[in-house]
Amino acid sequence: MMTNTVMKPAWAGATLRLDPSRFPHQITYALREAAGDVTITIDERGAILRKVLPSSGLPLSFALPARAFKGVAARAIDHGDGEVTVTLELHHDDPDLCIPLLVAHDLCDIAADWRGWADAFRIPMLMVEADGVARPLEEHLGDVKARATQPRRRHSYFAQRRPRFLVRRSTGSLGVAMKISGKEIIARN
Repeated sequence: MMTNTVMKPAWAGATLRLDPSRFPHQITYALREAAGDVTITIDERGAILRKVLPSSGLPLSFALPARAFKGVAARAIDHGDGEVTVTLELHHDDPDLCIPLLVAHDLCDIAADWRGWADAFRIPMLMVEADGVARPLEEHLGDVKARATQPRRRHSYFAQRRPRFLVRRSTGSLGVAMKISGKEIIARN
């Protein structure tokens, strides 16, 4: 199970849209609890997160490959007045390492981008539920989608009957079949 807060993330204040078909992207947003900004660069391989540590002033960089993320998570935040904020993020187990991809107020805008980001990084589509847990929409086995197996070879339909090299040869006939009949010679009485 992957957990994340149900609260509105720090970066969900203003509308944002990053196109999944165009790379690289660079975004900057301010953190709530810490002074300073976070700068994120997203490319085909993953993301680089840069920030300055508030206590020491030292720059800090994280290189996060695409496989470090659990999936592309969609989150709907209800404000109570009928307005809904919809967010897409590269979901990480650590909430501070989740990366924003889309912040919108219209549910229709999210579907194409959600699939696009999941395909671009080859990670599953997740939905953050009301309890804060991100659950996958499709069945996955780790990083691989689980689906019906497909034949790998042209002659795979012969696999249960004959090996591939024998498929090219005809079976032939035996000609005369010999039958031997006899009596049982073991005494059973």
